[in-house]
Amino acid sequence: MKLAMNYLIKNEADIILDNIKVHSQLGADCFVIIDNGSTDNTRELLDSVKDQYEMIIIDRPLLDYQQSNWKTEMAKTAASKLGADWSIANDADEFWIPKDGSLKTEMVSSGSILECPRYNVLFDRKAFDGEAPYYTQTNRVQYPINYPKGIQCSQPNLSIMMGNIHGKVAVRSRGLVRVKGGNHRAWHAWGWLNSKKSQNIDIYHYPIRSKEKFIQNIENRKALLDAGVSKMGDHYRRWVSLYQDGLIEEELDRLTVTEKSRDTLFDLGVLVEDSTASMAISDLLSERSS
Repeated sequence: MKLAMNYLIKNEADIILDNIKVHSQLGADCFVIIDNGSTDNTRELLDSVKDQYEMIIIDRPLLDYQQSNWKTEMAKTAASKLGADWSIANDADEFWIPKDGSLKTEMVSSGSILECPRYNVLFDRKAFDGEAPYYTQTNRVQYPINYPKGIQCSQPNLSIMMGNIHGKVAVRSRGLVRVKGGNHRAWHAWGWLNSKKSQNIDIYHYPIRSKEKFIQNIENRKALLDAGVSKMGDHYRRWVSLYQDGLIEEELDRLTVTEKSRDTLFDLGVLVEDSTASMAISDLLSERSS
């Protein structure tokens, strides 16, 4: 069983090599990467490791951001050119951590779609301001707040990180029809018959890692909106609006865990202490560099 991990990325120099290193040790055998016009040194970092892994890099410096088309293209490229039996369309800030064995434990030859739950991990505000490594953080959202759909742009007091987020899917190459835009769903020839929910893989999501990176991401999303891109999550539209209004510091208080909010969030069970990903990422990065 051969597993491909595929990335659509732009300006992910702070985390992309960590992501590749960790998943290569957890069961990812090969990688297909579309670089969407990075302006930091992401592309140079990929070139520096491309001989260490079975990897295809595609340059796609366009502003139309065709998520579903490009993620489907990567999965089919992984199958046709690298012989991948399964594919994961991953984001650079997501780590797929198996409870036991490897990522491939549940990826059988008769399968179709494997649905995996995803959880946000929040920074302590002091650690965030102190530029601590993202993987040292252990504040995981356990019971997300079920905000009504469509109010993210109109309610400035909400915490996007506390809201409910969709899981992601791994997909069997044979029978794949299409990977949906955010990789929350996929169309598969026999997905209606035998898709299953994973009992082994949890996905840990680290979207807020530094103020510089956060603002860089917002500026990238603003450029896409200015170019006429219409398919974009409301949380990105919210952040672009707050950025333009000079309200990013207040938003960062809502996206991290402050001393004022910590006890309440843990007492209510919204957050839980979870060191699973922190320990796994730290250990795997240490093993790779030693």
